[in-house]
Amino acid sequence: MNADSLCTACESKLNLASAALSPSYYYDSLPYCIIDAVFSIGAKYTSTQNVVKNYCTYYGLREYNTEKDCCGDTHTVSQMIEYIESAGIERSADAIFKNHQRTSSRSGILKADAVLRFARILQKYGIETLEDITAKGIPFEVEQEILRIPGQQSGLSFRYFCMLSGDDSQAKPDRHVLRFLKEQTGNDYSIQQAQDVLRNTVELLKDKYPNLTVRLLDYSIWDYMAHRKDKTAKQCHKLVRDRIPEIIEADGEICVCETLSDEDYISLLDKSWTKSWQSIRKANPWKNWPTSWRSCRLS
Repeated sequence: MNADSLCTACESKLNLASAALSPSYYYDSLPYCIIDAVFSIGAKYTSTQNVVKNYCTYYGLREYNTEKDCCGDTHTVSQMIEYIESAGIERSADAIFKNHQRTSSRSGILKADAVLRFARILQKYGIETLEDITAKGIPFEVEQEILRIPGQQSGLSFRYFCMLSGDDSQAKPDRHVLRFLKEQTGNDYSIQQAQDVLRNTVELLKDKYPNLTVRLLDYSIWDYMAHRKDKTAKQCHKLVRDRIPEIIEADGEICVCETLSDEDYISLLDKSWTKSWQSIRKANPWKNWPTSWRSCRLS
């Protein structure tokens, strides 16, 4: 029942006929998938994009390979490990990634450190490139070891890594996706339950949308939720000076507002100041001018 109602919602709110993945799903090399998967958890995605770009810029590397040409997939996991170890965790966070986020606010490690630990596990099992994953897949032991890295226990980062490296069967049910499911079905979902209902939804929609995958549906939902405009009306309070036209018109008078140029505004201030100074001179004898001058300046 949930998958049926979700199908209707997806067709009405998402452009499934022309849905496409973002460039982040076409990274040039596997290390960028690790960086993105780790830094994206609990962060705005624009900051994650900047981290990947900073790393590529620092080492003069190509970031994307959207055409999947033969020049890609050359930067290996071992090379990234060597770069981070040579620079050190702190300097990598400061000068290379330019990001000091931690895997959690309480006792979390630097995400730069998590990237290094993630990479070492892949290296241990001989996974160096995107082609390695295509040819050999990811052993179960890899996932188990990655989940033991501080901040990786939820499995979201690992799922997202799999998606970035080419796995069409995975979803990353983050807060955007879970909120969408809640809004459309009225139910709360765990990460695994969300994965299952997305998979069932794709199976129901597959005949109508042959190119739809779990990964593409997950991204389409995320993109919709991340960029939709908030329809909630926001209440604001005007300052009294901004309500002057309303107050005048409420008394039945006509109010004409005029936008002044900088020059005209300064001229108006000069005239106002001159008028004030003349009234002070008229009201005060000569001997009180020094005091009056200070009073005018302070006001």
